[in-house]
Formats: sequence, C-alpha cells, structure tokens
Amino acid sequence: MIIGIEVNQEFKSRTNEILMKYLPYFVFIMYCINRSSSVTQAMFMNCDHSMLTYRIYRTPKVILGIFKERLKTLITINLMPAILIGMGLAVLLYISGGTDNPLNYMVLFVSIIAMSIFFSVHYLVMYYLLQPYNVNTELKSSTYKTVQGITYLVCWFMIQIQLPTLYFGIATIAFCVVYSLVSLYLAYKYAPKTFKLRA
Repeated sequence: MIIGIEVNQEFKSRTNEILMKYLPYFVFIMYCINRSSSVTQAMFMNCDHSMLTYRIYRTPKVILGIFKERLKTLITINLMPAILIGMGLAVLLYISGGTDNPLNYMVLFVSIIAMSIFFSVHYLVMYYLLQPYNVNTELKSSTYKTVQGITYLVCWFMIQIQLPTLYFGIATIAFCVVYSLVSLYLAYKYAPKTFKLRA
C-alpha cells in the first residue's frame, strides 16, 4: 500500500478516500480475522467437554473465575492483529494525504481495537450463555446458530455502508463499550446457570 501510494497519485487519493469513508467495511474484516469462535470451540473440545461432568467445575465461583481468564486470553489473541491493522490504517491515512481533523487518526486506531474486543466478548459470552455443544461435541443449539447467522449478516451489511470515519468510529467505540459491559453483566449473572452440557 505504501509503495502504491508513493508511485501513483490516483491510488494515493483513492486510499485516502477509502480510509475516510469506508471504516464500516472493517467491521467485516475484523469479523473474518477474529479467532473467538474457533477458540471457544477448542475450549469445549479440549477442556469443558470433560470438565463439565464434574459438579465442582459448574459452581459459580469456578465458572466466573475461568470466564475471566479466558476473556483475557481471547482479547490478547485478537488484539495482536487488531493493533497492527489499527496502526497501519492510521499510518496509511497520514501518508495518503492525511486529514484536517487529527482526531481521525485516534478514532481509526481505537475503533479497530474496540471491534476486536467486541468480537472477543461477543463470542465468549455467547458460548457461556448458550453453551451449544452436547457430550458428543455436536453443535445442538439453534439459538446459538441463529445468533451466529445474525452476527455474520450484520457484519456483511456493513460492507455496503459509507460514513465519515470520525462519526462511525465514535459510534462504534461507544457501541462496543456498552455492548461489552451489558454482555459481561449478563455472563456474570446467568453463566453459572446456563454453562452446562446439553443433552
């Protein structure tokens, strides 16, 4: 991208335009690169599949303690590419002509981080509240499948949207913070009841 910007003026101006209007597109990109769904599946197959048969593992204290550690791990895993993408976008915006409002650089970076954390929280909370697998590691929850489908459709729909980076970025950050706080509250309140093996 940097080479293209340096050698082609049209590519440079087009890149700047994309970075200032197409931030919604990156919702789908962050959805695609986020590893939360596969990691939660691995958690079940490698650990919870066996451990959920023990009563001690299903106590609120243990469930919430493990949930907290898993959330830290998921956020760390997903933040690595998110930080690189966020920094890369801010750098590309600068070298492609920049912006009159310096706040755009920060919003561009922070919104990518917020998206990454959102997907980490979303999939882990969904796993704990809907625990979709049975003892044979088969996906049995229609609700879980429906939420997965809706998540995909919303992210796909974002590709069609063009909005100023500043406004969409701020709205995205605010939504991710509120959603994460509400989801974590629901997980802490209900996970001890819902996190169990399906028949």
